[in-house]
Amino acid sequence: MRRTVVVIGGGATGVSALLHIAPLPQVARVDVVDPRPPGLGPAFGDPDPALLCNTSLDVTSLRPDGPSDLLTYLGVRGWPVANGTFVPRFLVGQYCRERYLWARDRAAERGATVAHVRDRAEAVRSTGGGYRVELASGASLVASDVLVCAGLSTPRPPDLVRPHLGHEALSESPYPVARLRGLPADARVLVLGTGLSAIDAALVLCSGGRRVTMASPSGRLPAVRTRLTRPERSRLDLSCLGTPGVAPTDRDPAVLRSLVSALAKVAPGLPLRHQVAAGGDPVARLREETELAERGLTAWQDLVSEVIDQVNEHTVDWPPHERSALLARYREAVFRYVSAIPLANARALVGHCDDGLLSVADGSPTRLDRAGDRWRVRWRSGAEDFDHVVCATGLREPRLRVDPPDTLRLESGGAEPTDEERPLVTERLRVRLAADRPEERIWLLGSTSRPRTAIPNYLREAAAHARAVADQWAATPPPLTQEEPDDRSRQPRLVRTGPLVGVPGGGG
Repeated sequence: MRRTVVVIGGGATGVSALLHIAPLPQVARVDVVDPRPPGLGPAFGDPDPALLCNTSLDVTSLRPDGPSDLLTYLGVRGWPVANGTFVPRFLVGQYCRERYLWARDRAAERGATVAHVRDRAEAVRSTGGGYRVELASGASLVASDVLVCAGLSTPRPPDLVRPHLGHEALSESPYPVARLRGLPADARVLVLGTGLSAIDAALVLCSGGRRVTMASPSGRLPAVRTRLTRPERSRLDLSCLGTPGVAPTDRDPAVLRSLVSALAKVAPGLPLRHQVAAGGDPVARLREETELAERGLTAWQDLVSEVIDQVNEHTVDWPPHERSALLARYREAVFRYVSAIPLANARALVGHCDDGLLSVADGSPTRLDRAGDRWRVRWRSGAEDFDHVVCATGLREPRLRVDPPDTLRLESGGAEPTDEERPLVTERLRVRLAADRPEERIWLLGSTSRPRTAIPNYLREAAAHARAVADQWAATPPPLTQEEPDDRSRQPRLVRTGPLVGVPGGGG
């Protein structure tokens, strides 16, 4: 028997999965399900050159080990880049797209098939001998194995704007940023959020002369770095995180000692207090951290990759609520330093602040109303008017819900599943539909692995998941299934279970 695989999600995680499994002789067919072209997911699909990755080439690779595959890809095309370079995100999208096409063609050379199904997966139903992936169009796909690689895609608007969703003067997400570039040059814009997507929105809007106010409950901006690369050798030991059941506060002294010790190895004679700015006004802090980065006084950045890897590895077997408590305890560090911004973006933000185009509010609005042709925004200290509002409060991954006894549902909205409704995920990233059931041949990769991965929104981690699945498959025989598709067909294995709409047979 040979594997017939459905990959749900064609973004960077899905392409990495394809790169790792397509060469396996036991894989006969792979159907990649995504409404978008493979490789061009929400993270890297926006073509605007102003949008920079906040991770360097060294860790922005579809292969987790060895030299960066993205660095190699850009190098042979003449881009003057190095491991620490932050590149425009559209280049990563092109890289993912071309690697998808390359994997498809290599599979064809050995008689296997890779097809793109332009649809959205809604459920994976166990059929006893395999799986049936149910699509939004009413069609379904037959599979022996399913890889859930669906990334962050659904906007998460704050409660403040929910009554106004759908209004033409409200953007539920900054992306694609071409919509923001189309706003009048004299527009006053409120950007809800101060994280990475909010910074993208502010940079695009201010570059056209628009006046922007950013606002979030914390009012904090990320820190500033000049690179994010893997260390040549390990200098950090986070085994001090302990085990489940230890109060998060009890870990603090040991964690701090470990970080200070590692920093002393990275930058002898440069104390941590000289590498970070004090709290206070977010713009003043941004300015100070930009200066620190320009002077090369940000040695902490060379521990970030190790922090991500070790936290993920050390907590993989923890109960989800224990892992969540740990992350909540260190939320500030994760937001500011793990998700720091490139120096180029920080310089641009400071410049817009100096030009009077950008400001950061002290907290979030308390009320938002439509007053004539403008938004009336109320703060604790008063009110002001804006022409447009942009929600940059993050995206969510699909909600995974078990529908007993045999179905895993992927929902884009609705209520959060309860603990009883959530699937169990094993250390091998495989799903269990119930505690008394065996592992399914359903794997969760990338951001959907959150039940097992503390910091999953990191391409190198997703690539490591893809490699782990390929290693598991290479070490075991393919499953026996009751339904075997015709491997000679280059069309997706669509089974008509209702009206079939908009599902072409190819796509790339």
